[in-house]
Amino acid sequence: MNPTTVQFQIQPTDKLLQLLETFRDMVNEAIRIGFERKAKNRFQLITMVYDYFKRRYGLHTHYILNACECAFSMLRNRRWKKRPYAKHLFMKLDNQTYQLNYMLLKIPVKPREFMLIPLKGGEYQLSLLRDENLKRGSITITPSTVIVAFSKESFLMEPLRMVAYDINEKSVVSSDGEKVDLSKIANMKFQYSKLRASIAKDTHRDRRIKQRLLSKYGWRERRRVIQSLHKASKAIVERAKAMKAGIILERLTHILKSHRRGNGEGRRMRGRLHRWSFHELQRQIDYKARWEGVPVYYVRASNTSKTCSQCGFINKALTVEKCWICPNCGVQHDRDLNAAINLLSRFKEACVVRRSYEGSAMGAMVLREAIS
Repeated sequence: MNPTTVQFQIQPTDKLLQLLETFRDMVNEAIRIGFERKAKNRFQLITMVYDYFKRRYGLHTHYILNACECAFSMLRNRRWKKRPYAKHLFMKLDNQTYQLNYMLLKIPVKPREFMLIPLKGGEYQLSLLRDENLKRGSITITPSTVIVAFSKESFLMEPLRMVAYDINEKSVVSSDGEKVDLSKIANMKFQYSKLRASIAKDTHRDRRIKQRLLSKYGWRERRRVIQSLHKASKAIVERAKAMKAGIILERLTHILKSHRRGNGEGRRMRGRLHRWSFHELQRQIDYKARWEGVPVYYVRASNTSKTCSQCGFINKALTVEKCWICPNCGVQHDRDLNAAINLLSRFKEACVVRRSYEGSAMGAMVLREAIS
């Protein structure tokens, strides 16, 4: 079961804002009671607060159940050093509480009393509402948006071929030579970094103005970058689905550890690499591929750019050259394309070893070392 969410815009009314504030108060009150009485699970918390909430708030029963679910999830999170609390206005309802008739949301307030909320969305939102194969999950309501969760049964297809992708700061290159340009995103991040530095310099005497402006332009940058990444990831997944191909990505978990202060790189280079949105792009490719039934595999990325895809020689002297010639066999390589080919070869080698030692500890160990 693969989940996804879609966001609708709303125009809040005074009655809705009052309901959101009441739900937030219920969550905070449930947190206080659960924290003081040391609730061990959600059902125990519901038993503690049910009668009290029913008398005090008089809302529909499902509001109490969902408020306790939100409260216990916050209590269970161990990152809190003291009792947590809900700060922003929000409301979460399960799929048995609401009715969604295309762009009209109907939620109960009290027994036999309902509230209608018109939704605003585009063709993408309507396409999900029209799809009869999708199951609707919970909804989250804020003062400006309604987020609806959808899920569907999607089975991974049997790929006819595999395509590996090397993710770089300004491009994504596949093992068959296709290239997705990301230079617009890199330039956008660079321009916003200059803008933030200018704001911080000009408003250093007033912390409130500086914080407000940095938050404003930071939010604008994130929205523009994520939108551009959505277009790139959608193109990659649609191409893989049309080719009936599986996707191979490089595992870049600890890549920023090699770009810390003191490694010889300049401050600007380290700033560029720390602004690089490789994790967000991989996350989008992964969930969109699972939604479409396209398998995704991750392969170790060590020395894929420095290893010759023809003879296997590791050019340790290679630094930032875009094109390089192998000192061993003399073949000229494009750095990004060579890395993508090596990722594909590494995956195929792991699969061959797995078939050779099928069912044995050796095959499982080699596959785990190559892919994990």
